[in-house]
Amino acid sequence: MRRSLSPLPAVLAALFLSAGAAHAQTVDDIVAKNLKAKGGEKWKTISALKMTGKVTLQGMEMPMAIYAKRPNLSRQEITLQDKKLVQAFDGTTPWMINPMMGTDTAQELTGPQADMMKADADFDSALIDYKTKGHTIELVGKEKLDATDVYHLKVTKKSGQIQDYFLDAESGIELKTSTSIDAGGTKQKIDTELSNYQQVEGIMVPHTIKQSLNGTPVLTMTIEKAEFNPTIDDTIFKMPKKP
Repeated sequence: MRRSLSPLPAVLAALFLSAGAAHAQTVDDIVAKNLKAKGGEKWKTISALKMTGKVTLQGMEMPMAIYAKRPNLSRQEITLQDKKLVQAFDGTTPWMINPMMGTDTAQELTGPQADMMKADADFDSALIDYKTKGHTIELVGKEKLDATDVYHLKVTKKSGQIQDYFLDAESGIELKTSTSIDAGGTKQKIDTELSNYQQVEGIMVPHTIKQSLNGTPVLTMTIEKAEFNPTIDDTIFKMPKKP
């Protein structure tokens, strides 16, 4: 009798383990959930985006505009009195106009800042179609972000750059991303927190975006209006030629 009963706990354990494995979230499950949270197949019908609002930086509040087009065109503008600080990427060259540096001439960016701009210009983010893009994703685990359960994904991009995504475990939407860059031999960690999601034409859009550098808050962006598929001239993404 003992011999017939003794394997039972092992059998039950195996059954429970099998059931747990069947319900375990895989990377592809989580990425699919993320796309669904953004708007599913409707998101893939979006080819251009314009967002306007304000940015709070060092106690100053300034008008802001963000433009993006598939596959990787991007432009951000911050109005400083009567001048504009511009960061843009035309698919090949990342560049900037920074009047705070005493010049209104566009300058090509190089090094870690350029690499980060190129990576962040991906219209879909690194998660969607990640295999086609040559990225790999590792599920680090399920963690807590403040009081929220999140899935922590480690994304190693084709370029070798590593970026961490923290997705709401229930909805799949991004709540935070983290990137480390080498700035002159010094490691700097840039955290971006996304919150206040609102549905716009069936697409979930974060209306509050906060960035910190090495744990210190740097800026807050507040989105006041989001437009999908507006008419955007590609020339705004190209670096102006020097006079």
